[in-house]
Amino acid sequence: MKTLIFLLSFLFVIVSANAALPPQFSECLRENSGTVMTVTDLKAISLLSRVTYCQNQVGIVGKTETMDLLRSPNIQVGISLSKTTYSQLDLMDLASSGSYVLYVDSGRLTRDNLIALAQANVQLVVMTATSGLSKADLLAIAAAKPFILNVNSAVSRVDLRDYVTAGVQVVIRTSQSGLSRADIIDVAQVNSEMVTIMP
Repeated sequence: MKTLIFLLSFLFVIVSANAALPPQFSECLRENSGTVMTVTDLKAISLLSRVTYCQNQVGIVGKTETMDLLRSPNIQVGISLSKTTYSQLDLMDLASSGSYVLYVDSGRLTRDNLIALAQANVQLVVMTATSGLSKADLLAIAAAKPFILNVNSAVSRVDLRDYVTAGVQVVIRTSQSGLSRADIIDVAQVNSEMVTIMP
């Protein structure tokens, strides 16, 4: 089955581990990953092909329409916390319709809010640069449910080792993390299946 992704450019990915990232992971991090297609369009296409829908702007697709998309098994949804206006209750309602990826790129939800969402089967992708979460917060979330940590800012090697030990899947952005090759190798040695390297 073919996979249809609404992108204008392709992101080259280097993966150094076997752990699978969700299909939405890299696509929805792109600035141009939105679509002008309607819900009707997306659902019609999903009858023949997998569709990745990235909700990274406030647009014509609102909560009700997104819930409808989540009920479609061939549509994979990624939602940006910073670029949408969903409340905690909205996000929990969305989770009742189907699983999705939530990009935690804003500090407007508390640690407890995020734990509740993770336990409702929402896949969290936490951005180190913009999530506003402390190490203690991240370890508390990991204790409740594993998540993905997108390392797009300077994070110490020691902290990353602790996150991997706690079951966090770490994605290291080599151009943004400030880590040396030796640092990355040291982190990967904790559990190489939980560490992915990207540009």
